[in-house]
Amino acid sequence: MKLFPESLDDLLARPFLTSPDWERFSSLVQKRFEEIGPGESVLCAEHDPVAAFSVMFATVLKKGGVFLVNPRWKENEWDQLSELVSFHRIFGTESLAPDTSQAKHFDSARIMISSGGTSGKVRFCVHSLATLAAAVESLFRHHGERPLNSIGKLPIFHVSGLMPILRALLTEGIVQLCDWQALKAGSFPKQPGLPCFLSLVPTQLALLVKTEEGLKFLHRMDSIYVGGAGTPAGLVQLIRGEKLPVEFVYGMTETAAMVVYGTRGDTDESGTVWGQALPGVNLSLNEEQVICIRSKSLFRGYFPEDAERSEYETDDIGRWVTDDLIEILGRRDFIINTGGEKVNPEEVEASLASLLPGVAVAVGAKADAQWGEAVVALVESPLSREQVEQLISKLSATLAPYKVPKEILTGVEVPRSSLGKVNRAAVRCYLSEK
Repeated sequence: MKLFPESLDDLLARPFLTSPDWERFSSLVQKRFEEIGPGESVLCAEHDPVAAFSVMFATVLKKGGVFLVNPRWKENEWDQLSELVSFHRIFGTESLAPDTSQAKHFDSARIMISSGGTSGKVRFCVHSLATLAAAVESLFRHHGERPLNSIGKLPIFHVSGLMPILRALLTEGIVQLCDWQALKAGSFPKQPGLPCFLSLVPTQLALLVKTEEGLKFLHRMDSIYVGGAGTPAGLVQLIRGEKLPVEFVYGMTETAAMVVYGTRGDTDESGTVWGQALPGVNLSLNEEQVICIRSKSLFRGYFPEDAERSEYETDDIGRWVTDDLIEILGRRDFIINTGGEKVNPEEVEASLASLLPGVAVAVGAKADAQWGEAVVALVESPLSREQVEQLISKLSATLAPYKVPKEILTGVEVPRSSLGKVNRAAVRCYLSEK
């Protein structure tokens, strides 16, 4: 496995993207390299993946800190970001302006990847080149130290969209970038190299298996990494029946993507999935059965924290099936995981309350075959269908799309604790019966 390049010439010595993306990347990264100063704080909110990779690599080569964010963020997220950090340079958005007087200078390269975590608020996992390289090495060893070629369709601001590029760079692989909408429409790219890997969330896999062409495309992959949310039992059964080359993966931004994998052989007829640790990863359960992870790929803290750590206590509960196989049972808190995105119910409740002053509201989730969990709001006052539609429209203007409730139930009493707070366990129980 290669080391991270230390110069622009080293970076461009060998293509890790297919044409014409490689040629465009080569031109853009040189331009960004001239624009970005040593050690600068850089915000990357580029929609275009090639432009985003150019900003990221140019910043890293200048030993700066690059913050990768979702360009579709709305006012709430941009406001939180501006309170957290300032930037020397900003690419891809006009929602914020540079503030060089307050921006931090870095001594070594850092990549900050946004993560809602358990808070649901904007925060960044700080990764170094060493932590990201450790994650690549873990998967490299898992696949017999062969080049890690991929079809890349996830955005760079997601760790699962960033890592395929780094895997290709460090293992002499190559990535074919593609658009999810094109995939969904049946435009399937060829493998850029062999073996070839693809990352999907369960919702996306469920759509691709609906057509014969989609199934043929999936069968051409050496491994399909499915994660980001729980895989519905029915989809697990389909994977078993079709003998798809799926690896059910578990990981997070804090671990630089996957740390646990399970094949279709690690499932049962009820749709239960088990997995084992990747090479270089050690798993344990504490007294509360919370999963704890040891790995060199662990993040260095939530910005502005930046220090090496030996162990990370997750927010997930697990149980050992055998000495090596673990079952991920779910989150120990009430953060909603919808299609791989984490939603803090309190943030959505605050937006609802601002639109419905004096009205009791609560937000929870119910199981959803497509999204894993769907965001659902309870409103005590009865509302007409037109009022509900107007409410959703207003929420869509201030919240990211995945945070907007898929359903609003009105005329429902909001369950509360003895202290007057929303009783989240009762909300979840109520929605599980709907």
